[in-house]
Amino acid sequence: MKKTLILCLVFLTAGASFAQQNNWCMTDVMLQRQIDQNPMLAEILHQNRMQAATQQDASNLGAKMTQLTIPCVVHIIHDNGFGNISDAQIYSGLQILNEGYNRLNPDTVNTRSSSDAPFAQIAGAMNIDFKLAKIDPNGNCTNGIVRVNAPNLTYDAGDECKYSVNGGSDGWPPNKYFNIWVVNSINSAGATGTIAGYAYYPDGGPSDFYGILMDDDYFGSIGTASSSDGDVLTHEMGHALGLPHIFSDGCQTGDCFSEGDYSCDTPPQLEPNWGCSPTWNSCTNVPLNDPYGFDVMDQIENYMSYNSCQNMFSADQVNLMENNCANIPFLTNLTSAANAIATGVNNPDVLCAAAFDCYKRVLCTGSEVEFLDFSHMNPIGWTWSVSPGAEGIDYTFVNGTDASSQNPTIQFITSGFYAIGLTATDGQNSNTEVKQNYIQVLPQNGGLPYYEGFELYTGLTPDDYWLIDNPENNAQFNITQNASYTGNKSIRLINFGQNGQNTDELISSQVDLSGVDPNTSITLSFRYAYRKRLANNDEWLKVFLTKDCAENWVQRKTLHGNALSPFTAGLSWAPSSQEDWTTVHMTNVTPSFYVPNFRFKFEFESDEGNNFYLDDINIYAGAPSDDLVNGIEEAEVISALSLYPNPADEELTVEFRMNVSQQADISIMDLSGKQLQRTRVLASEGSNKVFIGTSELSSGFYLIKISIGDIQRIAQIAIQ
Repeated sequence: MKKTLILCLVFLTAGASFAQQNNWCMTDVMLQRQIDQNPMLAEILHQNRMQAATQQDASNLGAKMTQLTIPCVVHIIHDNGFGNISDAQIYSGLQILNEGYNRLNPDTVNTRSSSDAPFAQIAGAMNIDFKLAKIDPNGNCTNGIVRVNAPNLTYDAGDECKYSVNGGSDGWPPNKYFNIWVVNSINSAGATGTIAGYAYYPDGGPSDFYGILMDDDYFGSIGTASSSDGDVLTHEMGHALGLPHIFSDGCQTGDCFSEGDYSCDTPPQLEPNWGCSPTWNSCTNVPLNDPYGFDVMDQIENYMSYNSCQNMFSADQVNLMENNCANIPFLTNLTSAANAIATGVNNPDVLCAAAFDCYKRVLCTGSEVEFLDFSHMNPIGWTWSVSPGAEGIDYTFVNGTDASSQNPTIQFITSGFYAIGLTATDGQNSNTEVKQNYIQVLPQNGGLPYYEGFELYTGLTPDDYWLIDNPENNAQFNITQNASYTGNKSIRLINFGQNGQNTDELISSQVDLSGVDPNTSITLSFRYAYRKRLANNDEWLKVFLTKDCAENWVQRKTLHGNALSPFTAGLSWAPSSQEDWTTVHMTNVTPSFYVPNFRFKFEFESDEGNNFYLDDINIYAGAPSDDLVNGIEEAEVISALSLYPNPADEELTVEFRMNVSQQADISIMDLSGKQLQRTRVLASEGSNKVFIGTSELSSGFYLIKISIGDIQRIAQIAIQ
């Protein structure tokens, strides 16, 4: 038995290595992770597969067992609609799945039946039906499709998307439902290329992550999968029902009942074959108990291979899957006739619920949003409602739609929160769904000058001038009276004591910049206070701008590591004086952002460092305000001048300290003293950072001059 265990581990490791290199199916990589955590799983797999193999009856090859039904639920994890595949695409995927397992796929004619590839004769078919559930675990009606908007989980996805605590979708009980999660892309575990999907073998038991994770580009053959043959789902379901790859152990020479892929009628294959050459024969040996009795070609047609000519399971593979359904307890219950009744898979398709969604829920005034009907089953009529407000005044149906359209588009005119309702009917039954405060239309902040010191706020939730995003559902941006630069309040993110890496966002409402002359510059300034906890903390502050009400964000400033702060504090920290604050001046708000619905956001990425504070956000154009201090004569008004990076490439950071607030001019000059570029900012008492674009300057040496009245500081900088 010890020798057998070693052989089993060898084929599992080899499979994992291959998956990492070729990046199509990652099942063996995930299996190896399970074995690392539970080494006995390898022996369980071996025993289950060997038991199925030794029960094969050569006189009954390809015979069908009693009808099996597998109730399915498909969890769609999407990004504001990207990857939210249609019901029709899901039906397409299940149709291809059922055809492949029942050998009803139209390409069975391509299964070879030659003397050196006698595979049509041993092709197997299961008597199985994969159907979407119609009753959920709580006894409510369902269409077997769950849709979750989770942009942070649908790209480079892994098992994290399978849990609602992360913002994903919990699997339904695996002894009653087969769970399939569909995402935009799958984490490739460090390898290059695309992972189409992976599954977990049933031998490990009914875990909450058991099932299939699929890239939506390979689910079905329409919609986002229009360039796919849909066979990836068939391949992954083979794993989920217990089948290994047919190349699992290379050119094995021992008993095919106890090594390789444990299916004797799939000839040994040295390695994956991506092509469809009918003369491909990677192994010449004939294993013990081989049913052919002589060397045959590689079985390129097999669904558990890697190529575009897959069209069959072998009879031994069917036997192994049927054996697992009969002998692994949770699969036995999953495929039982009683469970088919409990999950309602054979119930008639009658309307049982109204349901809808939309992909923009936070809007600017004048924005349009499309509402999508997901009612089930088979509605033929729809009535939409919006409250409060009056149609034509606060909102209006646009793009040729109205309140009776299946998927209407509504333009919202007045700011506020709106409830949306849908009543769907199939002609006999009607159902209604109402979502309260479903749409938020942001208020308009007006034009410039814009100033926010947070003095009028008691909290940010559910305030509609500032939005917060806290995907990890832990500490988040909020109002504090613990510290401020001016007044009594500021924004604080309690970062001290947060575990792992977290991302938090503070997002503004809309600011009307449409009245600003395109020939006038705009500066966005703000003050922050921050300390690291440890010297090696690498935390990030990013500032984003949008000109289309957050349809697209443009990153315009990044500070991290020592550039954010070189100082450390071992205990939970708060600024105690204005000296602890840094003022940032962003001069790259270009005229393309001079629109009515300009917005900006601050994003902080933590690395278990210390607390972060934000105050005094200011957007101004043209000349500075008249209430600034004038007539400064102190020689040391400008100190601690620092320029970096040096040499600079695309952008130069000019950092300096002021002992009083005042207008400052920052000029870039050539070595003869000729002014080439000038930036004007409202410099604040304490530390200031000004970011200046240098991409239009030629390589060479330049002078940087900071001027406050007659007071000047000059330094040299190189541009590369």
